[in-house]
Amino acid sequence: MASTIDLPRIKVCGVRHFADVEGSLALGLSAVGFVDHEDSIRHVESADIRATVQKLPKPVLSVIVMVDATRRHADSMLFSTGARAVQLCGLERAVEWRDFELPILRRIPVGDGAEEEMARWRGIASGYVLDHPHAPGGTGWGVDLERARELARLGPCLLAGGLDAENVERAVSIVRPWGVDASSRLESERGKKDPRKVEAFVRAATRALQAVHGKPA
Repeated sequence: MASTIDLPRIKVCGVRHFADVEGSLALGLSAVGFVDHEDSIRHVESADIRATVQKLPKPVLSVIVMVDATRRHADSMLFSTGARAVQLCGLERAVEWRDFELPILRRIPVGDGAEEEMARWRGIASGYVLDHPHAPGGTGWGVDLERARELARLGPCLLAGGLDAENVERAVSIVRPWGVDASSRLESERGKKDPRKVEAFVRAATRALQAVHGKPA
């Protein structure tokens, strides 16, 4: 059975410093993602993750984002950083993550085979992150919104893929996801978050989710 969490409504991924999100914490930001993938420009060391996690309000979910992770490495990262969930974005096999002690978010490429992948992780993942089919995370590429809408009906989903303050309201109105997740379009330069863009996104996402679901949790 999946570990349960209050699935976040608004997540910002690729955070490297507390200052990236500090101004958004009072605006409705409910989860922060830290990239543990050395090939990524947004990779952050465990000591730096821990420093930010310690400053986050307790209700804000801290998530370690991984590609092709093992359970052993995930356990090590969660222990060393104090984060409270993992997001699996690679070729991890669902059967190997049964009974994992902390919540799992599973990245689902919005394309062929998405329903089958969701079914494999049902009861293991606490929720799904709907993303572009060709590369995991931080590309700025959008998804097929009508296809994502079909998938969002099958389980609790965060919509990702090229979201920012300018397009999140339209995307949410079409897909009607539980929540949203953004990264690369909230940057002043590649790999560097712009706190003003983060704040604008959180405000716009809050409006969008209120329109669909009522006041975000």
